[in-house]
Amino acid sequence: MIPKYCDHCWNGDDDSVFPYYGLAPHVHYKRNGLIVNTVFLDASEYPANFEPDEESGNEQGMYTHCLECGAGKNSTLIESLKEVS
Repeated sequence: MIPKYCDHCWNGDDDSVFPYYGLAPHVHYKRNGLIVNTVFLDASEYPANFEPDEESGNEQGMYTHCLECGAGKNSTLIESLKEVS
């Protein structure tokens, strides 16, 4: 049997966490252990598996698949969401 996911994207319940909607790639800056600033990366620095949501000001979007094993890459959920939008 070929696994559908790897250790990187396994959700603990016999499935992959991908696809999922979340914050765009970003960096937290901390002072004394507390987050004092969040900076979103430039779109040119986004990983191949991130599709920004323009309605959110590109600060959120869909992580489509696992970069390690490809889980979620051909998800029917992603195709359904593209049809709705």
